[in-house]
Amino acid sequence: MLNPQQTALLQAIDELDVAQVQILLKDVNPNFIDDQVGPPVSKLCDQLFNWWENICEAHEANHPLNEQEKQAQLQPYLDILQALIDADANLHLWDSEELYGPLWDAASAACEPVVKILLAHQVNPNTRDDDDMTILSSISDLFYDCDFDQIDWAEALPEERATLELLRANGAKMSKELSS
Repeated sequence: MLNPQQTALLQAIDELDVAQVQILLKDVNPNFIDDQVGPPVSKLCDQLFNWWENICEAHEANHPLNEQEKQAQLQPYLDILQALIDADANLHLWDSEELYGPLWDAASAACEPVVKILLAHQVNPNTRDDDDMTILSSISDLFYDCDFDQIDWAEALPEERATLELLRANGAKMSKELSS
């Protein structure tokens, strides 16, 4: 059971309230795990899907967001992630039920900037999910129903391609590469 400050931290993350997160992190260790949402960093990275939905909707409407618009929408996530990092959050924790972690969540939202930060903090890109798939294989399958080496890049959104190529450039392997 979470204490009131831990609950307030998760609520502030949910609301993308950067100032409140920063205040709460002065007194709350960010390395607790909520049974429903995992650790706070996973809660944040899981929410990146909201950012990704906005980008996808803009692409579908043939009015893709420009870099400044994407950055402005992403900034609260980046600020909260930095606050969690500054508070020594363990970026390697995965939630206990689904076996997904912050890197998987960020990659599934095609959020290259967050993936870059997590990789810079040595988060392992070859951790396997609950289907025993590496992040690269799992996300490739999620986006394209195939493995990384079979993707038709002509069908890829720029954010998806950039995220998958970033993972690959940082040592991410396909599941079959680690099985041999």
